[in-house]
Amino acid sequence: MKERLYSWSDLVEVAKEILFRQKRGKTKGSLSLHGEWYVEHKRGELWLPPIEGKNRIVTQGLNTFLNVTLGSTAKYTSWYIAIFKNNATITANDVLSSVVGDSAYNECQDADYTPNTNRPQYVPADTTTAVITNAANKAEFNIINNITVYGAFIASSQAKRSTSGVLLAAKKFDTARTVVNGDVLYVTYQITAESS
Repeated sequence: MKERLYSWSDLVEVAKEILFRQKRGKTKGSLSLHGEWYVEHKRGELWLPPIEGKNRIVTQGLNTFLNVTLGSTAKYTSWYIAIFKNNATITANDVLSSVVGDSAYNECQDADYTPNTNRPQYVPADTTTAVITNAANKAEFNIINNITVYGAFIASSQAKRSTSGVLLAAKKFDTARTVVNGDVLYVTYQITAESS
């Protein structure tokens, strides 16, 4: 929780956090997962304001956490980060097979950024604090087309626009970001696990 208030929006965020913690405290023995994105935007030597915000961990992703940890599903060896171009609404029922196409998220492709062919890998460091993040190895998107990026997602399949595998989480940014040829986006994704 923030220690100082700088604006009305800060006050609203603190109030939301207090209500969330009070509600969570009423449910003993609960486990919650919170995902958060942080996107740094570089244009030449200039760093533009970052994009950040919490996201929805979709049901397909939650099922994967449970089935791999406690069930009999084999662990996915790698995860990948992607960015998308549609003004899409993220729902709990989103699955990778239905959101990657042009009519849903409209994932960016080779014409939009390098590296070609594959999504950048999500490489988090192991945790001892119940917070896992790739902050030490951010996913890098070298933009080669003038586009608007509306959000990002994390999936188990490597190939750009692949519809096979699992959608773990997705985020529609609060404000879309216009990027141009030569820009670089550095994407960090963090998941925090909490128990009460």
